[in-house]
Amino acid sequence: MSFYLEKDYFADEELFNLVNQVMQGNLTLHWFDAKTEPVRAVPSDPQRGLTYDDTNIGSYGYDAIAETLRNKYTMAPRGSEIWGRLPDLGYTINRKSDVWSENVARLYEEAKSRRWAPAVDVPWGALAEARLPREIEASVAQLSTTLEEIALVGLEMPSRWVCVINQEFLEMKSFLCAQMIDQARHLEVFRKRALVGGQGLKRASVAAEQALKEILFAETYPAASLAMNLMLGSGLLTLYRFAAAVAPSAVERKMFTLALQDEARHVAYGMGHMRYHLAHQPQQAEALGEYLDRTEHCLFGVLAAPELLEALLVISGGRERVARFLERAVQEYLERCERIGLAGRRARSRLLPTLTQILAA
Repeated sequence: MSFYLEKDYFADEELFNLVNQVMQGNLTLHWFDAKTEPVRAVPSDPQRGLTYDDTNIGSYGYDAIAETLRNKYTMAPRGSEIWGRLPDLGYTINRKSDVWSENVARLYEEAKSRRWAPAVDVPWGALAEARLPREIEASVAQLSTTLEEIALVGLEMPSRWVCVINQEFLEMKSFLCAQMIDQARHLEVFRKRALVGGQGLKRASVAAEQALKEILFAETYPAASLAMNLMLGSGLLTLYRFAAAVAPSAVERKMFTLALQDEARHVAYGMGHMRYHLAHQPQQAEALGEYLDRTEHCLFGVLAAPELLEALLVISGGRERVARFLERAVQEYLERCERIGLAGRRARSRLLPTLTQILAA
């Protein structure tokens, strides 16, 4: 889909003449006394610098955003003077509680301050100094292959929504962009780990990819955020913690520790988002509960994918450790559901009964 102006600026005689006058020193200065609020933002903490929290002032602040935006669909920065014929960008998500979280501005600042680079922040040379046994290396390569698949969908989910979310929610859109950068790092680090150990990438996972596709194509942003940031994110948080604990070398330990801190941010936003959403739209609790009824099998599909599960079994050295990881992943996810206001999730979820049945076999 393309958009074309009703006129070609190269052929716009009025603009040509205006530019000619300006370049001769005849300025219009119509912008000089714009009807905007004069403010002076200052850093509250000089060591942290000027943050979005410090610019949360008056008409420029996110606290001033209305719950429902009815007449702001342009690129005009929040707080600027709106005049003339500005283009409508066709935003379809224009309700604050559909996207907002009270912690989103701080999480964006954290994402910038805790950024890391896979190329230099992972001690790749440690593998050359002490190579892993062949079966362990193959398992790490397979785990990395599956995690690259997951990271790709983690990158694409925010990208599907950021362009249709009203730009008045600029701090939240900034966080989505930071989340995409986080996932791009994860994609990079897992790919490099598979290629650096001598095995290369292993087998793609049908079970994981089918489950991830269902999560990716959620019908609404609240549902997408709930599934990706809270449900899948919670499972990944437990997985990264477990993988760091059983890491066969310093490379995996560092890799999963760094990925863990990024994923913790995504889960923190997901929980904050759901709390804000349900506080302002409590009637959505039942609809989201029904969505999880239909979608929680995807978390099971990812965590139980043979390509991931078998790799973890070989790396960790036993069934009992992996069983505890799976139980903890489900328990921690269900606890987060209760804490955000989805009461009764533990009783109605099929995750625990299914897991209990499998582990008892």
